[in-house]
Amino acid sequence: MYMHIPSAFVNIEIFNAHSTCFYSLTQNFGVKCLAYFSYLFPHHECEWRDLKQLGSILELSIFTPCKFFFIMPTDLYTKIYNFLLNAEEEDITAGSVIYQRIEDNPWISQNELKSIIERAVAFVKNQYERGSSRHTTLLEVLSEFEIGFKTVCSLCNIGAVKTNGERPLTSNKIEKNIKALKGKLRKDTSQLYQHLFSGVNAVSISELTWKDPLANQVISDDSDLVQALPERLRESFMKPVEDMVPSSLPRIIWEKCDEFVVNFAESNISVLPQKLSHDGEWKESDEELADVTSRILGSLNDSWNNPAFSSEFAKSQNEGTYVTNVIVPAIRVTLKGLPLGRSSYVSSAERQSSASADRKGKGRTGRRPDIIFVMKHDGKKYELIYVESSRLSCIPQKEKDDEIKLWRETNDGMYWVHKSSGPDKGEFEIIGIQVARRIMRLNVLIKDVGNVHRYYHLYEAEIPVQQSDPSTVTNFIKTLLILRNILIVNMSLLLNAPSVRSKRNKDSSNVDSE
Repeated sequence: MYMHIPSAFVNIEIFNAHSTCFYSLTQNFGVKCLAYFSYLFPHHECEWRDLKQLGSILELSIFTPCKFFFIMPTDLYTKIYNFLLNAEEEDITAGSVIYQRIEDNPWISQNELKSIIERAVAFVKNQYERGSSRHTTLLEVLSEFEIGFKTVCSLCNIGAVKTNGERPLTSNKIEKNIKALKGKLRKDTSQLYQHLFSGVNAVSISELTWKDPLANQVISDDSDLVQALPERLRESFMKPVEDMVPSSLPRIIWEKCDEFVVNFAESNISVLPQKLSHDGEWKESDEELADVTSRILGSLNDSWNNPAFSSEFAKSQNEGTYVTNVIVPAIRVTLKGLPLGRSSYVSSAERQSSASADRKGKGRTGRRPDIIFVMKHDGKKYELIYVESSRLSCIPQKEKDDEIKLWRETNDGMYWVHKSSGPDKGEFEIIGIQVARRIMRLNVLIKDVGNVHRYYHLYEAEIPVQQSDPSTVTNFIKTLLILRNILIVNMSLLLNAPSVRSKRNKDSSNVDSE
């Protein structure tokens, strides 16, 4: 019998459910697997095998019928399995096992979590003698699961246990959001809005989840809804951001980046002018842009000279080291010398977002972005930039989770601004920066004249953590200069915006606040 395993499969668990199989231990495949053969191991032991061969064919010499199951373990399963295997016995309870879900998937369903725990317990308990103290403790995890799950959930709900996860929208809230969005679109008789209305109307609400921007009344430029628009209407949708990226860089910027790389060696507060707008032009002179560029290159110089980010150690650095030594310095020097001086600042201590806390309601803890840019005006603090970052090496799920967190934070930020101020719709943005591995993505969220929130993936660049070629450095510089340029416009719009009379805004579309 021959069984082919795609080379992309990793961490595959293989076990034989047939009680009379006398399959030999000869194996030849390139994955880490759990081999479970009840005939060979009468006490149902399991053995992990880390096989080095690169072959992708598993040859099995089987003389009696056998059944094989292939299971792709999740990160949560692996985490629970390792906890059950390695934790001190007195620390293993239903509650402590359930707590392992907090960082990975805090809103996983009770049945799904129970299934994962049952599977992990089944494998681990077979490594201990039946009737032993450890074996009994593991069985108690299952018998106490129901009360443990209820306890941990209640602690999360009252804020006693902090979680980074977002409470999912209920189906009723999603339906309410879609109805509200269609109401906004229906009011505008333009072809763009009518096409968007038809597209939203055709969406199956039952297939939407809290992770979908559309379920939160946000229309993203990379959504099927926008991509399906006729070309002319898609261009109309993209119109608000087409002039945010100047067509070319001043020659002096190219020259400075070239000079920096070639010559690399180891070791006044202005006042904003009148109201500005996005017109495809830089808001500062070439000389001012060159000064900002010099500061950014200086931060890169420090990074390139930092042994923590050498090829030998870079991948082992955690998120905090990456953010503190590379991302924060680059953003700080980019935003240094902005108008308003001490009325604006960069917070990099994962402070609680006021916008998020307001949206969640009294007594609830708001999100804590890795970095926030705050501007104070007329006694209120506005959050104009949010940054979410991974480490230099991260799993795809972390990247996806940060992407979701970011557009939700920008959405909260826009609601927060419009509670007390009325900057021009279609011009003013909340900026979201995602750092995923070595890539920096610049995103913006706009509230258009129809009060529809639009989310755009504006620009991205590779972060030259280590010594890189001039084009990579230049593109990174351009991304940060675009960030500064957009922020200058946003600050001018906010300074010149009329105040909004104090009244309670409608609930944010992000969560079910009922």
